[in-house]
Amino acid sequence: MKGPPPYLQIFREEVKIGRSGFHPAAEAGWPRAFARAKIPNYYIAMTTLYGPDEAWFCAGVGSIAEVEEQNQAIEKAPGLTRELDQLSLADAANISAHQSLLARHLPDLSNGRDINAAEMRVWEVLMFQVRPGHEGDFAQAAKVCRTMIEGAKVEAPWATYEIMAGMPGPVFLVFVPHKTLAEIDPATGTGAAIEKAMNEETMKKLGALSEGFSTVEHLIFSVSPAMSYAPPDWVKQDPGFWGRKATTASNSGP
Repeated sequence: MKGPPPYLQIFREEVKIGRSGFHPAAEAGWPRAFARAKIPNYYIAMTTLYGPDEAWFCAGVGSIAEVEEQNQAIEKAPGLTRELDQLSLADAANISAHQSLLARHLPDLSNGRDINAAEMRVWEVLMFQVRPGHEGDFAQAAKVCRTMIEGAKVEAPWATYEIMAGMPGPVFLVFVPHKTLAEIDPATGTGAAIEKAMNEETMKKLGALSEGFSTVEHLIFSVSPAMSYAPPDWVKQDPGFWGRKATTASNSGP
């Protein structure tokens, strides 16, 4: 699928303190099970570098009907539901909470050149909890940012999604891709160019519009290839990364 997928399923897990080393080995069973059943519900797994200790599993789909088709395929695959139940039971020792979210892409509020998601290793996620009735403030803020960046001729793609189901709303998620962690540094590169373009007038506009937000959470994730179910072309493109296997806590120390 080229560009941000129209819909995104996000399975969000809170990892228990002291269990982050065991979690990847448990999660690695899921992509193996799906691959054996030949179900192409590919997803990217990522874990927080900065923020609460969480793992997010993000699966892009072209339509809600595609979600239904995948669910039906899982139900019909011989023995798969039982295997997934066993994996969930084993993983319960590692997680304290689980949340399933469904979100839809908002192209008009994104900044959009296509990216090769297979090359991205770090993702920033900004979660905007918006006051009911102030969705227009968020939309206007996104457009102000895009106009500023376009005017500065800065390469800064992002994809905006609106949560459709799974948590109290309105909530908007902004996904910002990076090839390296260094790219988030506001003192260099893209970050510095954006700060330079942020004039007083733009800051005043964004400040006024931010009154419509209840909270803004900024998370930074690194991609976990061992917990991901990567499409075959991604594995072929970079087998050294996407072909990595999970290790247990006992042999994954520094």
